[in-house]
Amino acid sequence: MLRAGRARRGPWSTPLGVVLLLLATSIALPLARWGDSALVLALIPAAVAGYLAGRHMVGLVPAVITFSVVLAVSLPVSYLIPGSAPLGDWMASVLIALLTVVAPWWFGRYRMLRDEQRESDAAILADRAQSEERARIADDLHDTIGHELALIAVQAGALELGRDLSPEQRERFRELREAAVRASGRLRDVVRMTRPEDGPSRLDPLGGEGIDALVAGARDAGMSVEARIDHAVVSAADPLIAELAVRTVREGLTNAARHAPGAPVVIGVARGEAGDVTVSISSAASTEAGAQGSGHGIPSLRRRAELLGGSIDAGPQREGGFELRLRAPMRPETLARTPLSAEDPALRSNARAARRRVWQATIVPAVILGLTLVGFVVVQAVTFAQTALTSEVYESIELGTTRAELAPLLPAGTPGPVPIVFEPPRPDGSECEYFAARDGWLHFTDATYRLCFDEGVLVEKTLLGEA
Repeated sequence: MLRAGRARRGPWSTPLGVVLLLLATSIALPLARWGDSALVLALIPAAVAGYLAGRHMVGLVPAVITFSVVLAVSLPVSYLIPGSAPLGDWMASVLIALLTVVAPWWFGRYRMLRDEQRESDAAILADRAQSEERARIADDLHDTIGHELALIAVQAGALELGRDLSPEQRERFRELREAAVRASGRLRDVVRMTRPEDGPSRLDPLGGEGIDALVAGARDAGMSVEARIDHAVVSAADPLIAELAVRTVREGLTNAARHAPGAPVVIGVARGEAGDVTVSISSAASTEAGAQGSGHGIPSLRRRAELLGGSIDAGPQREGGFELRLRAPMRPETLARTPLSAEDPALRSNARAARRRVWQATIVPAVILGLTLVGFVVVQAVTFAQTALTSEVYESIELGTTRAELAPLLPAGTPGPVPIVFEPPRPDGSECEYFAARDGWLHFTDATYRLCFDEGVLVEKTLLGEA
């Protein structure tokens, strides 16, 4: 659930987020070139802009495209900005962008995705709570109204057999009994539609009718009921267990009235050998045809008993008839309502979706790093091909060789050495050319070869910046 008063603000439009990321990321190259100036103050607004864009910008692809375009364009732009180390400046700008804009953006997006997951989890919880409430209503309908309808059918059946009734009266009682049976069937249909087949039950005790009231009501309806009830056990039991015992007796009487009309019923409530509560409802075999049940009551009762640490057994007896038996502890061993947790399938699926989206956001820095490496490799390869001279070629060059003879061996070269390389005075009247002293495109050094020509003839060759 989101904390009260801390609701997440609405998402930004994609153009607004893209513009903000463009402005924030574009400051990286000037910072890399003139980082010792007042431009350093732009780090804070750039980081804030990146975080806010990640926090409120829903689209991931536009952000990836924005970062990639800015960093890709900054490479050729770095050669246009005045300076002498464009590649180094571009690499520094990529690092600044990653730390200043992309990292805050990723953190903001992570928080946005976490909030979305919490909102989605809250919706799942609300749906499940509503489902549980429907399940509770379905259980109550089945247990209470179904029981009353069964008793009405029994009473109508008993009256139908009266000897002093006219045929018309018997027909009316028969219609009443059939109406009660039809109403019970419609109730089962409503319960089936209202309650999920595997939905959990609420355990809140309903109160109201006790076992004595149920027995009295069944007898008044014409059922033959023998009750042996240890009231001390029911009084000493936890209210949830006592309510479970009441529900068990009600279910047993309802089943007896519905499936074995006219058969005697024996109810027993006592303390078991292990100190637990035992409830049994047994009915003898009936010679009359009973109504067909829905099979909902006993499974629902069994789930309720298992949640409280008890068990329900139901089945035919050896000598005929049917028995429903409850065994439950005096105190509930668990009050679990099958709460939603990390093991819930809906929440697990929601968490997987959130993790997938977080990983997708994590790909953005990885993509930028990958593009940076690819760009660096390309630049290094081009630089080596256009400006570098290997030590082997340098050693093979001899003084007195003409420039025309050396042309096949020499690349285009560079206008001058890097600023950090100390350069001795040139020979008088000579013109010098400079070449990067590298033996491969992954050979990183600031050393430079200087070749000086006087009227097209090599008069000096020097290694600048040699350690």
